[in-house]
Amino acid sequence: MTEPTYTFVSVSTAKPNRLDDLVAIARTPSEKMEDKVPGMIARQVAVDRERNTVVVWVTFANRSDLYDYLATDQGKDDHGEDEDMTEIIETFEMYDLTPVSGRLAPTP
Repeated sequence: MTEPTYTFVSVSTAKPNRLDDLVAIARTPSEKMEDKVPGMIARQVAVDRERNTVVVWVTFANRSDLYDYLATDQGKDDHGEDEDMTEIIETFEMYDLTPVSGRLAPTP
């Protein structure tokens, strides 16, 4: 398995009654990146309904794997660059992380 050196994480809250819409727009970019972005190792989109929050994390071999892709026209389109999400998203935080510990594969 390729050694991960970068993880993108975002934490978003939805405006009232828009959580399912937020889930849909939060999951789409990483789903579209599957099999397109070399170096993409793992991804997860999770929802916390009690907190009206969606968390996305995507792990890559290198930070440049993600950002080089997002610089392309296809990457911008897949990421929803031209979509207005202000009616859905209440808050948004993102983090560029360096993994220091973890396990992506099940133990034998």
